[in-house]
Amino acid sequence: MNRRPSPGARRVGWLSDLAPAERMAVRCLRACGRPAGADDQLNADLAMRLGPARGRVTREVLDELMHCARAYGRRPLCRHACNCDCLGADEAVFAALVGHAVHGELEETAQLSSLIVRPDMARNFAGLITEFGFAMDVMTRNAAAQIPQTHGVQAVVH
Repeated sequence: MNRRPSPGARRVGWLSDLAPAERMAVRCLRACGRPAGADDQLNADLAMRLGPARGRVTREVLDELMHCARAYGRRPLCRHACNCDCLGADEAVFAALVGHAVHGELEETAQLSSLIVRPDMARNFAGLITEFGFAMDVMTRNAAAQIPQTHGVQAVVH
């Protein structure tokens, strides 16, 4: 029996093609519920970048998103490995959801949610994506604020 891979796993791009908040969301999606310490590292990263309380809430929202995708999904949600540079089709939809939510495009978020979950659950899923997306936006802004700025300073190489 020749089994065909799920279309949701098909590479449609690269993580580097995504905006920072969307890239962070896909990385969190990939790490959620994975063995070998990825889950613990995810919790630590969320706590470090958002603070312990908001990190914990964000993790709970991500867990609820995963539960909704499993319980009400049109099919299993496909994710690439944590260290993969590819962007899978399902991950691209997830990233687009986060991008639309962060930009306040709630109708688009709800409509795209119906690609992942049943239509009757799309608004609930979109609400969770919006909450999660705002946390990803805060994480990326916090990370950007921690990068030293070198406006006009050139490195000297000897």
